[in-house]
Amino acid sequence: MSQDRSFAVNRLWATVALAALLIAILIFAFMFLACGAASLGLAMEFPRHVGESAMFFVVAVICGAALLCLCAAFGSLFKTLRAGGPALTISPEGFRYSFASDDLIPWKEIRDISPDGGLGRGKSATGLRFQLDSGFADTLHWRSKIANSFKSQVIAVRFAFIKAPKAELREALIRPLQSKSVQASSALLAKANWLLG
Repeated sequence: MSQDRSFAVNRLWATVALAALLIAILIFAFMFLACGAASLGLAMEFPRHVGESAMFFVVAVICGAALLCLCAAFGSLFKTLRAGGPALTISPEGFRYSFASDDLIPWKEIRDISPDGGLGRGKSATGLRFQLDSGFADTLHWRSKIANSFKSQVIAVRFAFIKAPKAELREALIRPLQSKSVQASSALLAKANWLLG
């Protein structure tokens, strides 16, 4: 592979995902507000309804946490669509997946690869999950502010957000790992062969 390959954003699936996230945000916001109000209302009748008040408070906290995660995912996806450019760029040095980070992910920093989503073997997967070296993952700047806080060591490439056939994407993302210049471990090479085979 001598030159960079770019794959465009599949705006249809990204827009569908934005709509689904917006609906989920509205549902969890309603649940958060309703459970919070019920908890406060029941707390006013202390001590008769302490159990119910505590239960609604816990549900409100869980809904609030889910709401924050959904809002972060919505913001990250919206920023990516608004920024434009290719969804995935593959070069001899590594790949750049704009839905996760604007930084280049070098091939030598990948420790493991696995199919993500789908049923059965790797061919039906709806994406690929790359395990990154922990030292490199700490320096990576993620598009999501929550991901920046937790410094995830996994980057999942979702095929639905990229305008190209799954087989072509799988080939383009896995084939460079078999290159001698990457010097991948024998376990990673075996996994790459299994996923392409």
